[in-house]
Amino acid sequence: MNRLLRRPELLVLGAVVPLLLLLPGSTPVGVYGLGVVAAAPLALHAAGIILVFRSNRFINFAQLQIGAVAATLFALLVNAQPVLRGVRATCPPCLETTGPGVLQVSYWMSLAICVGVAILLGWLVYVAVIRRLDRAPRLVATVASIFLITLLAGVQRLLGRVLTTQDQRTFGGVYNAVPPPGGFSFSIGQVRFGLPELLLVVVAVVGLSALSLYLRRSTLGTAIRASSESATRAQTLGIDVVRVTGRVWMLVGALSGSAALLSAMSSPAGAGDSPAGGSSLVRILTVVVIARLVSLPMAGLAALALGVLSAAVEFSAGGTNLLDGSLVVVISALLLLQRRAVSRADVDTSSAYLAGRQARPVPRELRDVPSVRSLGRGGAGALVLLLLSAPFLLSPSQTSTVSTVLLLAVVGMSLLVLTGWAGLVSLGQFGFAAVGAYVAAASGLPFLLALPLGGLAGALVAVLVGLPALRLQPLTLAISTLAFAAAVPAVLLNPDALGGALPETLKRPLLLGLDLENQRVFYYLVLLVLVASVLGVAGLRRSRTARALLAARDNEPAAQAFGISVLRARLQAFALSGFLAAFAGGLFAYQQAGVRADSFSVEQSLLVFTFTVIGGLGSIGGPLLGFALLVLLSLVVTNPIVGAFVNGLGGIALLLLAPGGLAQVALDARDAFLRRIAARNGIAVPGLGARDRLTGEGPAPITAKVRPGGGAVFVPKRYAIEDQWALST
Repeated sequence: MNRLLRRPELLVLGAVVPLLLLLPGSTPVGVYGLGVVAAAPLALHAAGIILVFRSNRFINFAQLQIGAVAATLFALLVNAQPVLRGVRATCPPCLETTGPGVLQVSYWMSLAICVGVAILLGWLVYVAVIRRLDRAPRLVATVASIFLITLLAGVQRLLGRVLTTQDQRTFGGVYNAVPPPGGFSFSIGQVRFGLPELLLVVVAVVGLSALSLYLRRSTLGTAIRASSESATRAQTLGIDVVRVTGRVWMLVGALSGSAALLSAMSSPAGAGDSPAGGSSLVRILTVVVIARLVSLPMAGLAALALGVLSAAVEFSAGGTNLLDGSLVVVISALLLLQRRAVSRADVDTSSAYLAGRQARPVPRELRDVPSVRSLGRGGAGALVLLLLSAPFLLSPSQTSTVSTVLLLAVVGMSLLVLTGWAGLVSLGQFGFAAVGAYVAAASGLPFLLALPLGGLAGALVAVLVGLPALRLQPLTLAISTLAFAAAVPAVLLNPDALGGALPETLKRPLLLGLDLENQRVFYYLVLLVLVASVLGVAGLRRSRTARALLAARDNEPAAQAFGISVLRARLQAFALSGFLAAFAGGLFAYQQAGVRADSFSVEQSLLVFTFTVIGGLGSIGGPLLGFALLVLLSLVVTNPIVGAFVNGLGGIALLLLAPGGLAQVALDARDAFLRRIAARNGIAVPGLGARDRLTGEGPAPITAKVRPGGGAVFVPKRYAIEDQWALST
């Protein structure tokens, strides 16, 4: 029994059999066969995530998307039949001649090409992105994988645009399943299976067995473990870390590509419309957590158990929403009960890294300079004028779009408190928004009472989520919050579950005699809520709670030594974050005229997270800059391909070049302008030197005056803007 308590994942796997026996009715044996087939891609994708964690110590959320690109290319090559003109057929089995000088790639050659593309794509992800983040905290690489999801979704859409004609895009069908030629099939009970299902199971079993044996017996497995603990020490032992990790990412591409390509033989390939993966990603993460993020054999067993259980539940209940919703409980419980050794590579400094250097006010010496004063007042006035006049400059549909982005910005402010200040990375903020939307819609209360009630419900749920989450490592916290974001819509907004209490539509009421159905009126209401949230967060920033959060984020043991209650401060951050997100979620439900699961999807949570990080987590202006960029993209960039590339590439570039986001870029530009003004006017301003700008080490050293009789004289002078003592002469 003690062994089972030390290995809670064994209890989870053992509970599958009783659950199967408790299902109503008798499940045909063929349904269990479908479960085995469904388990194969889960196992392959989970193996890829485990490989990345064992080699690079971060969670690769883009695992599905790597293979999805290859699967999309495979479906397009077979269904859309793009032609190669003017090419001589030197390989008849590879190319099919359909006319004079017109060649088409054959089925099996298309499959081989796409496997190679998946392997190459895995290697390119490592070389272009992950390798450049070797010295960054590991959670930053996890954030980069989220941006990769968006970027690779853009690649999928680009392939669909390049390899298809306008007629094919109009009539569709180019992403349909691509079964292999021939009519091979067999039956298990009343269920028929074909070659794709057989290949999936065989590849999963043989691939995982061979990979597990290879990593255990080969020098590559030893090199991977050494590199993950300390790349520098591994290099001193003669290990080529770059080559070893590059091979790992090629294996990751092969695993992801195999799962996606074989699945595309029996189910449609994606077009990049739902890149995060939703319930599929949560199931894969469940398998990874059961495997303790390290064990490939355990991942195979967990995938088999989850696949069989989901197939049986779907047959008995007609759906798996409740099962998918319960996975967040399984993930959180296992992460709490499992005891994994923490290595040097697991020490987290990511939140401070992403926050960049803190924004400081304009130095007192420059505040009265006419150019500085006029620029500040003019910029603030122009911003206010733009916000107030926006509904009159935009169409009603564009005004509605801007209102939506402003609501997302309110959720982004909640993320600033939780991630930027408390250092708790949450990928599930729209789960709290869904709670607020559900309570506001289902309560039946008047508008002005329903929204605060939804906010309070979100705060309560956030505290309940935060209590166990505070014991988790940052990487595993990201997993549990992402699972929460997927579970809430599956259960709370599911019409067959708790969602049955929701009204079909939500009508915007009259507020103080103003009709909120008018897009302009609703825009001003949303703008007022955003301003109130910004002022509230700004007030919190000057409080003791915020100082405690920042101290605990940067050095938790030191904060506790000074008597700071880290638990209480972080629970307060969860509560405020949940209230803001849920309040915005209630307004979002009225803006969407209803509460639908697809409006509160995992993709929405990731969208809020990515643009908050793009804006910057170091200051209140960071999220505002990020969502100002989203407004610009929503209004100007109508092509979703361009938007995906701007989001993905822009986010990755900022992580590499300016981890503090657009706020850091703006702060650097402001300081450069102030230095020029100070130099032009001959004003000495401590804290604006190049050395301070680059390293944050404070004012440049002061050369002391020397008395005629010897001995240096140091006169302390206090700079109010720095709130510190410096030495002057």
